[in-house]
Amino acid sequence: MLKKTEHSDLLTQGDLSELERIREFIIVKANTFGFSNDIAYKIALAVDEACSNLIKHSFKFDSKKTISISIETERNAFTVIISDYGNPFDPNNISSPNMKEYFEHFNRGGLGVHIMKSVMDEISYIPSQNNDSSNKLILRKFIN
Repeated sequence: MLKKTEHSDLLTQGDLSELERIREFIIVKANTFGFSNDIAYKIALAVDEACSNLIKHSFKFDSKKTISISIETERNAFTVIISDYGNPFDPNNISSPNMKEYFEHFNRGGLGVHIMKSVMDEISYIPSQNNDSSNKLILRKFIN
């Protein structure tokens, strides 16, 4: 079944208190697109991890900064575009951890990028080219 092309946006403060609102937005849009609840929640988790990392590491908890989330759907592709004006960070430059070693050392945290890569089918990053353009993290999931 071919899906029609759609576009939805959410603009939010770069604050951890906004993560629940972001997750709810993603879940509704993913369910509407046709993903099961299980897949919709996984996509929301991947977006949550991306936004959490952005707030903590790029924004340094400066809640005056904003995050723009756009959902674009076309045929079998559900695309989440996270735009920001923080410090550039490409998650594709982070290697996945050795999970056996991770658990042997009782590590906590640091799995956000690994979760994003595990859940999403494609991840791309476009850093800001100047102060007038935003960084863009593009997360794509395909539906069968």
